[in-house]
Amino acid sequence: MLTDVARTYSEVFAPEFFVLICSLLVISYEWRADSARSFTGLGGRVGVLGLGWVVAFAIYQGVPRILGDLPEWGMDFTGSAGLGVGILLIWFVWRRRDWGDLVPAFSLLLVAVTVPHLLITPVWDVSSHVIYAVVPAGYLLVVDTRFTPVAFIAVGMVVARPLAGAHTWLQSIVGLLLSVVVLVGLVRFRSLPERE
Repeated sequence: MLTDVARTYSEVFAPEFFVLICSLLVISYEWRADSARSFTGLGGRVGVLGLGWVVAFAIYQGVPRILGDLPEWGMDFTGSAGLGVGILLIWFVWRRRDWGDLVPAFSLLLVAVTVPHLLITPVWDVSSHVIYAVVPAGYLLVVDTRFTPVAFIAVGMVVARPLAGAHTWLQSIVGLLLSVVVLVGLVRFRSLPERE
């Protein structure tokens, strides 16, 4: 029973969905603070997010189809690589359009955690579910404490992955530690735009 609940939790808040939800929250939060906001501007921002996601999924799903059989860690690797490329595309367009600073900082943070994840994945199965839950949720929490419920979802993933049998407790906890290190680096070395 507990294993089934943990598996369902892991599927509902899978990285591709959870990062997307957090991205939408960051976009809407930043858009609301824009004095020149319009629904057309929001549509453009969501469209860029959609484009980034199409690129991410094209890499995530396309590379395995092109290459055929991948090693056991291959899907995690292509998923992270796709996310990194898609997020960099979003960062690039956001900067060119000068839509604000929150989404680019969020994008760079995701890329910052993707790089070590890509390096670790071939040698050890650290939990990408935990990493891509804790980092986006932690960013939202740094931006505004009203996002605390999202952080609780991320903490739940740390417990859900071992209970689902997908990772060991150590793999899940190391995912949490890697995420916290990246978040502390953000808070320590990068100033975020002023909150409302």
